[in-house]
Amino acid sequence: MKSSRGFTLLEVLVAVAILATTLAALISGMARHADNAGYIRQKTIALWVAHNQLSEMKMAATWPDTGTSDGKVDMAGIAWKWIADVKTTPDDHLRRIDISVQREGNDATLATLSGFIGKP
Repeated sequence: MKSSRGFTLLEVLVAVAILATTLAALISGMARHADNAGYIRQKTIALWVAHNQLSEMKMAATWPDTGTSDGKVDMAGIAWKWIADVKTTPDDHLRRIDISVQREGNDATLATLSGFIGKP
């Protein structure tokens, strides 16, 4: 009787099952990575919106009133909503500003930035 070379059907099926499981795990990991990259991109842009708003408030020639104000801005093709909360500080010549940013139509805050403005 001759010895045949090659793989049996069972060995091939086991190898295909292992390959399928590995590929499924790899594709799942790549999908999570893509989701995380998109989320990080949105958080980065939201932080840019907050920095821009704080810079605009610092460059304004007026002393900001205490209280809450909000506005909308487009950046990177996305509509953003910012909320600025101006508070007094123990120093009469400083105001604290807390800015939060979210996508328009979404209540989840993606970025929060705090800063101080000196009295002009």
